[in-house]
Amino acid sequence: MAGSDAGGLESTGIVFTGDDGELYVRLNWTKRYITLAAISTVLGLAFKLKDPENLLGKGEDLGITCALVPSDTPGVVLGRRHDPLGIPFYNCPTEGHDVVLKLEDAIIGGADGAGRGWRMLMESLAAGRGISLPATGSGSVKATGRIASSHAKVRKQFGLSIGKFEGIEEPLARIGGYSYLLEAARRYTNGGLDKGAKPAVVTAIAKYTFTELARKAINDGMDILGGNAISRGPRNLLAHAYVNIPVSITVEGANILTRTLMVFGQGAIRCHPYTLNEILALESGDVKAFDANFWKHIRHVVRNLFRALGLSVTRGRLASVPASGISARYMRKISWASASFAFLADLAMGTLGGNLKRKEKLTGRFADIFSWMYLGSAVIKRYEEEGRRQEDRIFVEWAMEYALANMQEAFDGLYKNMSVPGLTWLFRGPIALWSRMNALSHGPSDKVGHKVAVAIQTPGEQRDRLFPGVFVGSDETEGLARLERAFRLAHDAEPLERKVKAAIRSGDLPKQPIDKLVNAAVDKGVLSAEEGKVLAVASAAAADAIEVDAFTLDQYRQTATTIVATVADVDIGTEQLATV
Repeated sequence: MAGSDAGGLESTGIVFTGDDGELYVRLNWTKRYITLAAISTVLGLAFKLKDPENLLGKGEDLGITCALVPSDTPGVVLGRRHDPLGIPFYNCPTEGHDVVLKLEDAIIGGADGAGRGWRMLMESLAAGRGISLPATGSGSVKATGRIASSHAKVRKQFGLSIGKFEGIEEPLARIGGYSYLLEAARRYTNGGLDKGAKPAVVTAIAKYTFTELARKAINDGMDILGGNAISRGPRNLLAHAYVNIPVSITVEGANILTRTLMVFGQGAIRCHPYTLNEILALESGDVKAFDANFWKHIRHVVRNLFRALGLSVTRGRLASVPASGISARYMRKISWASASFAFLADLAMGTLGGNLKRKEKLTGRFADIFSWMYLGSAVIKRYEEEGRRQEDRIFVEWAMEYALANMQEAFDGLYKNMSVPGLTWLFRGPIALWSRMNALSHGPSDKVGHKVAVAIQTPGEQRDRLFPGVFVGSDETEGLARLERAFRLAHDAEPLERKVKAAIRSGDLPKQPIDKLVNAAVDKGVLSAEEGKVLAVASAAAADAIEVDAFTLDQYRQTATTIVATVADVDIGTEQLATV
């Protein structure tokens, strides 16, 4: 029950020789969470393996090891499951008491795999952190984008689509920008995994940022849909996503831990050109190797200091980049951020040493900078690979300005909070002031946000490319298909609505809701009969699309009764049930 602390594993395995002369392992464990355990045929188990008789010739304490345990093995205890926010997904506790298996059959990799579990865990986690959860995050944002943009076009207040109000444009722009950004990063990450890379740091970045941005996008979608989002029932397209999003935030390493410990904590050493070599040299007592890497490290720090200063003063213009146009502008800024990040990371490691891992507010800010540099690089990669589509430029600009603004916020936090012996005043005073005055970015402009919001509210090829892979359905009387139909009809009816509004202003038609004036507009010649039909159909579709589910009191009580009965089945106490 160690959670994310693999070093705190309490599950154990003991190597011993059976009566048949074969090597066996006796396993004991109590696990609070194992995904799909209750319906599994095989359990994946990580445990600390001990070999008290040194039968494997590797010592007595072999460390973390991974094994596959058939679920029907004597001693395996299953049968209960959790209820993760009402999602029909099996997450379960399990126990094992004196579970005996042949060592070669159970341990992944056989005897050679003993003690290699940590590496196996990191490599296997790359699939969840780099593929499934980012795909879920990107898919959630794209689905939210289709739903929110369609609703914003269809829903009217004060005679206007709510998507025309700047207060709605702002969250719509975020959703559209996130969609382009996350799909770029998803493809970029999967490209590396597809080539055989197993980048633990990159996949941790992907897991953390994708799920966090999905949470923000769904919250924005809930705000845009308003009453349509909080009224549950078959017509509600967002409620389940809203309720479920904490699950992806929590699994495969909770986001707080991933941000503050994993992204920078792993990357600071593993991705550094010299630090890991220095540590290995110290461990092996190789003074010559340590000296060689140490002086290279010093030159590296000095070079990054002057590079950071030069790029800061010129706002990145000194950086040489293999691109032109908007891509070159943003690649230079990422180079500027990268140089500053590299110098500050070395400074933090040098001044704080082992205490850095306990300064989680600082490591979290370093993780934010590192993460947004990666995401920004993915955006540029997508834009270049897709042929620099002119219509996508607004999404690139929004995403990059957003990424740079997040980096800037993290840099400002570092300057205000880093303690550097003898120089703290310099960082918290002049350098912090210069950073704010010479910011990487202050975020996307209102003008760019407006263009993004308009683009995602316009039917066509670009919108379909931005929100691909979202199931719409073919039955236009239900689900997202109903809303998408109303969206298309609302777009087609816009010029007709303008005609009616002009007639109202000129006094040819009375001041009434447009859907009440269709017949009068046709009679007055403001609209043709065919145009009147188009406007009437669009108005009816809009009214149907924004309708919410309603229930009789008996139906609603039946729902509540079902919930209570479900809770009662969990066998909780009478006092707790009465509270429910």
